[in-house]
Amino acid sequence: MVFHYSSISLFGFTLYEPVTILTNLFILVACLFAYKNLQAVKSQHAFQWAMFFLLIGISSVVGSFGHGIHMQLGDIFFKAVLFFMNAASFIAIYFCFKAANTHFFKSKNKHAKIIDSLIVLWLIIVLFVSLKLNNFIVVKIHAGAVLLYSIILHYIHLRKSKDGSELVVLGILISFLSIFVHSIKLNIHPDWFNYKDISHLVMMASVIVIYLGANKIVSKSLLAR
Repeated sequence: MVFHYSSISLFGFTLYEPVTILTNLFILVACLFAYKNLQAVKSQHAFQWAMFFLLIGISSVVGSFGHGIHMQLGDIFFKAVLFFMNAASFIAIYFCFKAANTHFFKSKNKHAKIIDSLIVLWLIIVLFVSLKLNNFIVVKIHAGAVLLYSIILHYIHLRKSKDGSELVVLGILISFLSIFVHSIKLNIHPDWFNYKDISHLVMMASVIVIYLGANKIVSKSLLAR
């Protein structure tokens, strides 16, 4: 994390980057809304999307702790926060992968369980290596690859039927825009409304658009039964 030292005093405790915390909480609200609506639908596909949104929301909350507390509770606490934030986000990407496969491959592959077990094992290895190296670039590369894979599957599907896949593709592309905003450090104000705050708002928009697509896909799948 890169910190900018805007802060407020709250009951004698310094809370850093309050606007960044607030925009993270906006993502949480959008994710909880998506999770609540999708988890009420009794289907494997809906569950996979619901878990994706829930874990993205958890990652944003954990990120808020990191930005708000900074190093006030020590280096170990801060590194633990950073790890759990990236871990939740990475596991969310796994459910994005599962949802894309469920949607595209309607019939179950006889080797699906073996492949899934290998993917989970690989996910654990990547997280462990990232923890040991204290570097999450490998996690981010894998996450980007899975999002690209999801885009490809949904794009292929939308050429057959516009069932919501177009919104999932658009939503994921918007999420890449948040990375672009973060990379070029697009600021309105360097401390009180910086590139992190803007990228969080873009990410919130991405969550909403992906949810609209996922909800449409799940609804149409249920009607087609």
